[in-house]
Parts: sequence; C-alpha cells; structure tokens
Amino acid sequence: MVPRKEIVSKFFSNGKFLTSDAIEYLEKEPSLIELALSIEKTVIKAEDIKKLKKPEERQVLIIKKEDEIPAKEYEEEIKVENLCDFSMKERKARDFNSYFVSRLQSIQEMLMKRINPISISNLRENGEEQSIVGMVYEKRVSPAGNIILVLEDFSGFVKCIVNKESEVFRDAQDVLEDEVIGVRGVFRNNFLFVNEIIHPDFPAKEKVHLDLPVDAVFISDLHVGSIDFLDDVFIKFIKWLKTSEEARRIKYIFICGDVVDGVGIYPGQEKDLRIKDIYKQYEKARDLLLEIPEHIKLIIAPGNHDIVGIPEPQPPLKNTALTELPNAILVSNPCYIRLHNRLKILMYHGYSYDGIIQGIPSLRKSGYQNPSLPMLEVLKRRHLSPRMDDTMIIPNSQDHLVIKEIPDIFHSGHLHTTSVMNYKHVTLINSGTFQAQTEYQKMQGHIPHPGIITLVNLQTREVRLINFLK
Repeated sequence: MVPRKEIVSKFFSNGKFLTSDAIEYLEKEPSLIELALSIEKTVIKAEDIKKLKKPEERQVLIIKKEDEIPAKEYEEEIKVENLCDFSMKERKARDFNSYFVSRLQSIQEMLMKRINPISISNLRENGEEQSIVGMVYEKRVSPAGNIILVLEDFSGFVKCIVNKESEVFRDAQDVLEDEVIGVRGVFRNNFLFVNEIIHPDFPAKEKVHLDLPVDAVFISDLHVGSIDFLDDVFIKFIKWLKTSEEARRIKYIFICGDVVDGVGIYPGQEKDLRIKDIYKQYEKARDLLLEIPEHIKLIIAPGNHDIVGIPEPQPPLKNTALTELPNAILVSNPCYIRLHNRLKILMYHGYSYDGIIQGIPSLRKSGYQNPSLPMLEVLKRRHLSPRMDDTMIIPNSQDHLVIKEIPDIFHSGHLHTTSVMNYKHVTLINSGTFQAQTEYQKMQGHIPHPGIITLVNLQTREVRLINFLK
C-alpha cells in the first residue's frame, strides 16, 4: 500500500488536490495513481478516478490489438517559431547598436513589472531609496574589496557600489557583464549604494499538459562522425523505438544540436574523426535517423559543431542530407516549438553555458555536473547568452536570444551531461550525448552521460530517464 502522505504529496507537486474519498480510493487502488495524475482538474474526487480504466483492463485491449501504436492515432500538430534572421548582408556598427538597444528595451519592460525604476539621469541625492534598470557595462572589484557595477541606460551611466559586508554582495558576485538588471539603492556622492539586485525572472506559470496520450523524447549531441560516436548505443535506442511497448506513445523526438562532430571545430580534430568529410557525416546521420519509425516527428536544431557555424542565432540545417528525412523539421537555434497549439518548448543548444559557468562563481563547482543550473540562470536573466564574450553573435534589429516567452519545457544540450529540473512549472532538460568521453574531456576531468534519453509524458509531464549504455 502506498502511504497516504506520499499520495497527497505527489498530487500536490503536480498542482492538484485530492478529496478525502479520492485519497481513500487510491490507497485501495494504487495502480490508478499515475492515471489519476492525468485528470485535467485541480480538485480530484473519487468519482473522477473511478471512471478511469485500470492498467490490467487496458492491457486486455493491447493484447487484442498487438500492432496498435497509440502515437499513430494522432496527427502531429507543430508550429515553429525560428528565432533567426537568415538574410545574408553586411553588418555594421549601427546593427550592434540596434541589437543591444533591443535587448535593453525588452528586458527593461520585464523588470518594470517588478520595480518602478527611474532613468539614471534622474537619480537624486535625497537620502531615499531609488530604483533603476540598466545594462552592466563594467564589473570590477575595488581595492577595498567592494564590487563596482557600472550600469548604462538610455540616459547615461552610473557607478553602483556593493559593499563586501552587505547581504547583496553574493548576488553581485554572480552578476554578468552585458546582462540587464534592476538595482535598488541610495544615491550619494555620484554613486548608487546598492541594497538589492533584481533579475527579470518570471512569476509561477500554469502547468500545461496535452490532452493526448503521447510522449516526447529529448536528446542532443550525437556527434556522428567522431571516433567516439557510440553508434551501437544509438542503434540500440532505435531498436527500442521500433519494438518496445513503452515507445508506442512516442510522437516527437527533439534533437538539440551537434548532430555531427563537424570539421575544423578545434585544432587537431582530424585525428578524432572517423568520417572526415562533413557532408558524409550528415549522410551517415541521415541513414541512422531514417531507421526511426516515420510516425515519429523529428525536430532537429543545430549546435556549435554543425555546419552552419557558431555565431548565434544559427539557421536550420537546410543544406545537408537531413533534408531528405521525410519526418524531420529542421529548426533554428534557438527556436520555439508549440505542440497542438498548447504546449510550448524552447530549444537552445547551450553554447553560452561554458562561459556562464565560469562567469558565475556559485556555478563553477557544480555547473558541469548539474547543467540545469546554468539553464536556470539564463531563464532568470531572460537571456540565453547574457555576456557577449560567451558566444559570437549575429547582430540584427532584434536580439533573438532574449527569452520573451516563458516555455513549458526548456531543452538544451552541449554539456554532455543529463539533468532535469522543475522551476515554477517549467521543465528544464539538459540532454546528455551519444559520444563517449573524449580525450579533451578526460583532461578536463569532465564525465559525460552518454546513451541516456529523457522521456516526457506530455499528458502528465512526468519525466523518465532511460539509459541505453547499460
């Protein structure tokens, strides 16, 4: 028997409440707990649960129709929002100006929902606490050990001082140059003495589900063409997709970049390649992905090892053999995907995460082991690459790396480590890899998580990790 406290806790964590008769019924029928979580009600009664079919009753139907694949019964419904300007044109200094103006305006609007700022030029030495919003132009430590943040808005600059003894000092240590923040403090002697640092963040959102009994798989960083590509493990995964009972609900597979290992990505890469022609790497990837059942839709984004180059945003992988996949949608990095006009997924490969882990002191020890942490930081900052030094950018009239809409699922890769986190009803997924530990990773002491997929029930938002390396 499942303890009453455990049942209540499980439903509460999914934003649902049980009446006393419902709790008693689930204590007697624990096999219905997972099914009951899919009921689209906030308060669930016993009569709601009694309408569900028990697993053993559903099994009879499966036995009668052995070839039935539930995912085939539903049409895919996908809306793609590519966050990239694909036009080939010369970029000039004014394009960079427009790019950063767009960033400041967008995030300033978000912060104005949390604070009531004034412009920097309107700061007054009146002894009262005042709030501003600005982009971090410079960050340094004074000889006395205090942190100095130089903030810029459309009206000018101001030096903000964070005392090393203050409670806000640790927050200031984690501030990144070029990000947009809010600051509260007292202005005197032409300095703003900081009492609080505010990131845009977002309020808790509704937990969104699909009404359909379908699942999605999230993977990344295949690195086809590398001598360390685990083709046998990937083939084992494909076989599972074809033959496993639990794979019958899978309707979507999201691949978040680094489909191939690429060519010329780093000095001496040639010795690490089994396939030395990048176009043949994509042909090999195509041949592998063609084995995936056609009723499963593939959503494929590029990463920093792919042929489109590393400046972000990156366009879709259009000029490759992947265009020959009948069930694939090639998308930009980053991009938004909306499923069935309801559930929104943000895909971003994660090239900026290395710099973010190094730039935020609180992440340096744990960021690679738990890559959900740098994902959480970009989500709170509402920008996928807050610090300009961490990625090469393509300046456009808009900064497409600003997270304007909060997704239901945020999917990344790049760090080759699997992790899952929930934050305010957003599921953060960092996929592992299908590449074994490389020599470079051994030198860095980085231990990857190869062969692990993330399986998400889109009806309940339940997440499972499945390891194909075992």
